[in-house]
Amino acid sequence: MTLKMGLGYPTAREGLNYPIPFCDPSHLIEIATKAETFGFDSLGGNDHIVPATYVSERWKKSPRYYELFTTFAHIAALTHTIRLNTSVAVLPLRNVVWLAKQAATLDCLSDGRLILGVGVGAYPEEFSTLFPNIPLTRGIITDHSLEALVALLSKPSSYHSEYVKFESLDLYPRPKQNPLPIYVGGNHNSALERSVKWGQGWLPAGLSPQKLEEKINYLSTLTSDHGRSLSDIDIAPQLTLCVAKNTSAAHKKFRESHQYTHLKSLLNSTFKNLPEEEIFNGNLIGTSEEIVEKLQQYIDIGIDHFPATVLAVNDISTFFSDMKIISRDILDSF
Repeated sequence: MTLKMGLGYPTAREGLNYPIPFCDPSHLIEIATKAETFGFDSLGGNDHIVPATYVSERWKKSPRYYELFTTFAHIAALTHTIRLNTSVAVLPLRNVVWLAKQAATLDCLSDGRLILGVGVGAYPEEFSTLFPNIPLTRGIITDHSLEALVALLSKPSSYHSEYVKFESLDLYPRPKQNPLPIYVGGNHNSALERSVKWGQGWLPAGLSPQKLEEKINYLSTLTSDHGRSLSDIDIAPQLTLCVAKNTSAAHKKFRESHQYTHLKSLLNSTFKNLPEEEIFNGNLIGTSEEIVEKLQQYIDIGIDHFPATVLAVNDISTFFSDMKIISRDILDSF
């Protein structure tokens, strides 16, 4: 089994995973080109328009959120093989017709390198800020948008629901990939159900091999119920990676990172009902050797794709140096 590790790409990570400021446009280009050279499989960019409440309360400066598809269109022209993974594009914040058009265009321009990761979004206040007059119905909007998106990418389509409406659309060009791989993000069982109904992959976040095995059992039942097999769904966890020369240094580095603060904030959403120690159990924290061993535990349960691995660092220079360490000491081990 070949390990495929993607790199969490800082399109919209300032104030969340990283301090403000963190990433200039020149850094986005350098990260992408070096990631391809170092052997990373993909870039996993995230999607925000306005900051979460805790980010606004913590920082005086506003975070720079680079729009996901625009950024990847630029990066596609500067790279050759690395895959471009939207992990995740927040469906309730986006018009699904425009999203389908953007995704199909990007897949064509990148010669079939897009992984279209979508999800509900971690912060309900972002939806409420953009749509103050719409009830908090993100799950329903996501369901309707996903169903419509699959149709738009493949055939002439119409769709009529309370939140998603269009008539007689036939979008060209079609994506180069057929089907365009759609991955659904989220740890809740509803994300697994959406993956089985409409997707080719599932993007859980920060789950240990033991927790993932529990979810895989449920996923197996779902696929059987919907006439699919478990092998139809690529289980691709998004993990945090924090590497240091010894275990205690890695744990200290992780606890002092903005990423650790971000993960704790998700105990009220993505990681709801999980104990705080799962933040350590469900991520890659330790020496290079310990991280290789942990990755092997995932491989042993059939998981070899880690598409948006977020580096727990607090400055861009450490980001680049850790990329090199991961390439040399971790990726080369597989």
